[in-house]
Amino acid sequence: MVDWRRALTSLLLLLSCAAPGLGARTFCPSRAAGVRPGASVPVWRGPAALAGPVMRPGAEIAPAPRSELPVLPAALPLAAQPPVALPAGPAAPAALPGLAEAGAALASDGGAERSGGILDALYGEAPRGVEAFVDHARSLFFPDGRPAAVVARRGGVRPLGVPSDEELREEMALSPLTYPERLRAVVELFRSAGAAPEAIVVQDVGREQKNVYVVKPGRTDRVIVVSAHHDKASVGAGTIDNWSGTTMVINLYQALRDVATEATIVFASFAREEDGLVGSGRYLKALTPEQRGKIDADVNLDTLAVDGTFSWTNNSSRALLELVKQTAAEGKFDLKEARLWGGDSDSSSFRRLGIAAMTLFGVSPGRIFDIVHSKKDTMAVFSLPHYKNAYLLTLALLRRLDLLPPIGPEAAAI
Repeated sequence: MVDWRRALTSLLLLLSCAAPGLGARTFCPSRAAGVRPGASVPVWRGPAALAGPVMRPGAEIAPAPRSELPVLPAALPLAAQPPVALPAGPAAPAALPGLAEAGAALASDGGAERSGGILDALYGEAPRGVEAFVDHARSLFFPDGRPAAVVARRGGVRPLGVPSDEELREEMALSPLTYPERLRAVVELFRSAGAAPEAIVVQDVGREQKNVYVVKPGRTDRVIVVSAHHDKASVGAGTIDNWSGTTMVINLYQALRDVATEATIVFASFAREEDGLVGSGRYLKALTPEQRGKIDADVNLDTLAVDGTFSWTNNSSRALLELVKQTAAEGKFDLKEARLWGGDSDSSSFRRLGIAAMTLFGVSPGRIFDIVHSKKDTMAVFSLPHYKNAYLLTLALLRRLDLLPPIGPEAAAI
């Protein structure tokens, strides 16, 4: 999530450093430390800096490894793509060790806040365990009782792609600190979710950063995009903003990979969101007008799983806000509407082109800017129940979108 408030504060700070009459000695760290005049001052490190050195606590600064992934020309999701030769290479650090038994019991997360709807169903008086979670997910896609698709995963199979608590926690705890590591982890997670190497599209968006997406063909060429971003701010682990959204996009891909759908679904993890929505903008710019016209909706997932699930009312198309509200009410999922100022997200890139789009997020407005782009953005604030709630809500929303007639460009308005 782009935090324009912090960016503006940093800009004002830099201006004060450049103007001696504005108290530069007091506010400019470089002058106070005796740095030579005119030297660059790393007051605020934007996402572009992630391709360079990143400091881990207690570690020396060292250049991040360059990505070995190939640079493709601007890629189009509806056109035939050349195979993407992804070298085996080393996996991301601690790349999902021990992702194990499919169907591991869904244990109660005793330290997390629980509230209403699906959270009560999972953790209240209803029987606990993987069966309840799987049965609910299965009912969304197989109301007539047909067996759910079974998808291969490391160490076993997962019915309808439903992850165990262990798998979710390990995927979230990865949250690599350098950009090349994050990119590698995204590709590896798509692979482990069942995507063939040639189906993983890597799209260069400049500054050594890349979009990653997988296209699931449907019966028609009407397109629904499910998006998140995998770049992070220069401080914090970027676990919430936005490793949470990226892992969820991949888990949704696994859930739907073998499910027949009317729409073609693009599961996208964009780069350079923190740099001003660059990755999503480049993705859309690379499409022809005809291809862009086939995109019916974008469901964007950004900064999830802290203390709720929220629809961003002033950064989402009204038609989708109403649709997700109905979906939550019918499925008894936890969802609140919230207005949020001072940030932005990739849904804006789609809405600017007249495409219906919405963003779901997971931190209450009173807390969000205390967590994102700060040292508090770590696993310490992650809530597994709220992650599961957002997962099932989005799964149900995609099912609803797939079955409904196209929304149309007129629905893009807020």
